[in-house]
Parts: sequence; C-alpha cells; structure tokens
Amino acid sequence: MKENIWAKTILGAYRHLEAVADAIDKIILKTALNSYHFSLNTNDVYQTSNKLIELGERKVTLINLKVLVEETLSKLEQKDADILICRYIENMKFKDIALEKNIGLRTVFRRLDKAEDMFSKKLLNLGYSSLKLKNMLRYETWILNYYEDIASSKNEDLTMKNIAL
Repeated sequence: MKENIWAKTILGAYRHLEAVADAIDKIILKTALNSYHFSLNTNDVYQTSNKLIELGERKVTLINLKVLVEETLSKLEQKDADILICRYIENMKFKDIALEKNIGLRTVFRRLDKAEDMFSKKLLNLGYSSLKLKNMLRYETWILNYYEDIASSKNEDLTMKNIAL
C-alpha cells in the first residue's frame, strides 16, 4: 500500500521536477553572485559554500528521481506506461483519457490501478522501497508533503468505505 502512495507521489511530482531544478539553478547563481559582495569573513564563506553544496545535492536528487521515474516507466508494458503518463505526467482527466484511448471510464480506473501496482512493483525490483524513497527525498519537503496528502486522502477513502459498509 505504501509503495502505491510513493508511485503516485513521484509520478505526480515528475512534471514539476524540471521547474524546481531550474529554480535551484537560479538560486545557486544568485547566491554565488551575491557571495562576492560578502566580506571575506571565513564564516560567511563557509555558510555560503555549504548552501551551494546543499542546493547542488538537491538538484542531483531531483535528476535522479527523474531518471528513476523514466527507467521504471520503460520497464512497464506500454499500455500501463501510457495510462500513467496520461494521468500523472500530462495531468489528463479520467474522462479525457477514456476518450483518447477509446475505452470506458471504469476501464480507465481499472487500468490505472493496475499500472500503479506494476509501477510500484518495478520500483521495488529496482531496490526503491518506501524507506529508501523517503530517505532519498528527505530534503524535498514539497514531495514529502505531497506524499502525506495522498496518504491522508487514501486513509479518508478507506474510512468512508468502512462507514458505507
């Protein structure tokens, strides 16, 4: 169950990775240029250097996540990869996917559930458990918050199903 939440999280985050990486580049450039105006205080140089290293490491993490998503998608059957791309990367609505793929709306939901399960299994096969992903993305609070949002909405769905029973 947790792995499916991670699948949804990293697929949903994928379409934002390039923009966030570009923003990090701009922050690095601005920080580096502004550091020229600092005094030659060793503490200022040390803090600025650490900030630049931290930002660089964050960008590497985002690039690695992008590669992981692409590698995992490439290991899926084409119809599974296609529906995940439509839903998460292209941000298509369910009814639009049904129209584009010429399938019923219920079929979209079934295929998407199956594709998410397969994506999760492929992530595990590549060695990316829930714990490893959480550790890898520990400094990306925007992704961790997205994960928590998905997890809490999943818990609300389960609670509503129990109430209905």
